[in-house]
Amino acid sequence: MKAYEPEKHLEEMKTSLQVISEAERLVDQIVQNGYSNIIFVGIGGTILAESQILHLAKQYGCRLPVYLENAADLVLEAPAYLDERTLVVTCSASGDTKEILAAVDYAQARGAKVLAYVATPNTPLAKKADFPLVHPYGEKEFLYSVVFRLMYHAGQFPAYQDLITALKALPENLVSISQTCEKDMAALAMAICEEPLLYIVGSGSLEDWATCYGMCIMEEMLWMRSRPISAANFFHGTLEVIERDVPLLLFFGEDKTRPEMTRVQRFAETISAKVYKIDTSDYDLKDIDPSFRPFLSPFIISVICRRLSAHLEHLRRHPMAIRRYYRKLTY
Repeated sequence: MKAYEPEKHLEEMKTSLQVISEAERLVDQIVQNGYSNIIFVGIGGTILAESQILHLAKQYGCRLPVYLENAADLVLEAPAYLDERTLVVTCSASGDTKEILAAVDYAQARGAKVLAYVATPNTPLAKKADFPLVHPYGEKEFLYSVVFRLMYHAGQFPAYQDLITALKALPENLVSISQTCEKDMAALAMAICEEPLLYIVGSGSLEDWATCYGMCIMEEMLWMRSRPISAANFFHGTLEVIERDVPLLLFFGEDKTRPEMTRVQRFAETISAKVYKIDTSDYDLKDIDPSFRPFLSPFIISVICRRLSAHLEHLRRHPMAIRRYYRKLTY
């Protein structure tokens, strides 16, 4: 297991904050040019990251014409609302995700403009995007800045600058949380590391984190079988397969959908003896207005799960960088 390096983690997060001012500049330019609608395009972890922020936007006043599209589906389904007045927003760490590139080519062929966060310089997406933002860290910060600044310009989110102030106070808090959760994540990793299947439940802004953690981390990186499910859908199928020895991992955030998670927990604990919970409200945030905690749950859960993953990596004796098929075979 890689030891936690707080100084390195803190530097990464502070570096991520540099994305905000550049994202604001690009958004301001886009607003000045005008647009008719916005399509967030992603695949795998990127579309799940976008969806987390859009859940919050919906809960906190967004009335913009916003759509969320899977990059692979976009090209085949050809939505009629994609035209020359559309702003496409996308992200890619590698800058060469083939489905993203195909979606960008398709959107631009129809006259749309593309705003893209890319972690790797001199890559195809960085060159194709009309408005590229290239930076090694900061995908979440980019998405928060884009979504809520667009809302701010539309008069739908006057607290934008206060949110940015909260984001800028996060790095030291997240290092503290990473250290505070270490013992609990070591114990949780021990409890679940050999389970043949783990159900992961989230709601609202953490619904798609549950999917991302199950699919992109547990399945892709740790080769652990998982079944993510939204709290809203849990009682429409999944409840029937819960038994005494069926493990569930519940992600509790702090947005308006939290009662859905309470309902799942209440039921699950009457049936299963293996209900595990990570709750972002258990962790302190210093120098941050409590009213912004719902917006920050995706950041909190991410650093907690990062420590969980490190312990799972060690216990399973499986380096997370190893892939058998992803980007190894032709598919």
